[in-house]
Amino acid sequence: MPALSRRSFTAVALATALLATSTVSAEYPEKPVTIVVAWAAGGATDLVTRALQPVLGKQLGADLVVKNITGAAGTIGTAEAARARPDGYTVLITPTGPLTTQPHLRDIPYDLDSFAPIGRIAVTPMLMMVPPSSKYQSLQNVLDDAKANPGKVKFASTGAGTLPHISILGLNKAASIETKHIPYKGSANVMKALLGGEVDVFSDQAQLVPKYDLRALACWSAARLPEYPDVPTMKELGFDFELENWLGVFVPKDTPQAVVDRLSSALSATLQDASVVAALDKLKVTIAHLGPSELAVFAKKDYDRNRDLLKDAGLLKK
Repeated sequence: MPALSRRSFTAVALATALLATSTVSAEYPEKPVTIVVAWAAGGATDLVTRALQPVLGKQLGADLVVKNITGAAGTIGTAEAARARPDGYTVLITPTGPLTTQPHLRDIPYDLDSFAPIGRIAVTPMLMMVPPSSKYQSLQNVLDDAKANPGKVKFASTGAGTLPHISILGLNKAASIETKHIPYKGSANVMKALLGGEVDVFSDQAQLVPKYDLRALACWSAARLPEYPDVPTMKELGFDFELENWLGVFVPKDTPQAVVDRLSSALSATLQDASVVAALDKLKVTIAHLGPSELAVFAKKDYDRNRDLLKDAGLLKK
């Protein structure tokens, strides 16, 4: 092919690609967009999603339909979202677990790289908590007891691979202690066991502390929580370990960049809307927006850390 023809071909190809991108951007969305929530209606992820739904729909210029697909620690709904056509009409809103923990624990038909990130919505801070009758007045009390009695201090979780479990694995590794892990089916079950003296310590969402009149010993966030100014962070206590439940928006990989950009822009504007800010504040959810590239880095860091912790504990899938 002559040089001139090659240049002409390249110019035509570039023009065609630019036209296709602008057409996708201009036309999307042309029909309702389905938001997959891999948890039951009325749960934390569902409540946040429905708080965003009307404003995000307005920003996109489309009707949004929330589809709850429950089961298997969020992996059933997440797998369905991963299989969807990469056209922007199926969007996943998910907490960290199904993407950064579950792929390490079980054989599932997706991984973190099955998705393209749109943006992080929020983070939910976690506290280490004990019942009001506990003998532990500080984290150091817990550590001293665990070192003096290896495997005796009972730490509860909401199941293998959940954030409360990751917190146990992280603390065990960072503090060189051995504790007893006791899993339950959910936070409500843990609260009953904690208040009944069946377990000693639990780490989970901060809003549980006032709800059950618990004592907070430490904060897993980067900074102290305004609501608990006297509760030190793990880093202040000598452990460079942060843990927060985060909520993000994703689409199947290979979704056109123009659609990713449109969704990202709509999400950013939604999280600045006064009605959304008020709704999430009422849910005790802290808005902590990250764009697509920032979320990609952030999620991969969580993914790698959780894999390492689960590997140390011998919990990686075979």
